[in-house]
Amino acid sequence: MRGIVSQEMFTCVPEIDYNSGSRFFLGNMENYTSALLSTLKSVKSKLYILQSMIHSDEYMGLQTIFRTLGKILRNIGAKEIAELTYQLEATLMNEDILAFQEQLQRYLGELTDFSDHLELLFKKIDVKSIKKEDIPSFLNYDFTKTKESIKYSADLLERKII
Repeated sequence: MRGIVSQEMFTCVPEIDYNSGSRFFLGNMENYTSALLSTLKSVKSKLYILQSMIHSDEYMGLQTIFRTLGKILRNIGAKEIAELTYQLEATLMNEDILAFQEQLQRYLGELTDFSDHLELLFKKIDVKSIKKEDIPSFLNYDFTKTKESIKYSADLLERKII
């Protein structure tokens, strides 16, 4: 089962409830693996944004980041970190800046640990075996039958059969 996440592989990611995450994706392990990879990319990009917000003390747009992170983390089964995200959003809305800054520092550490654990998981998996070419795409569609039917229809129109 190369390229797909299994329950045994989740020993390196204690933050994720495997059963909850796989149930959300209806047991489709390819979709779950893709969601985990997308989550890792999203968390990594948001870590940089969060760090720059902490250094500049500018929190514009942070509520949107929290909502996005909360949803994707809950979907993959990382309920505890998702709950921390919702708590941080509530603290931000209550405008308790000192408590918020302390919580944000702790949250950033937890999110960093989580992303490190996800990276360990993907080192165990052969991610390259998840083939994107197998997904049907408009660009990969064979138009020969479509062209034949257009020619046939044009011939029928010329003969005024239609």
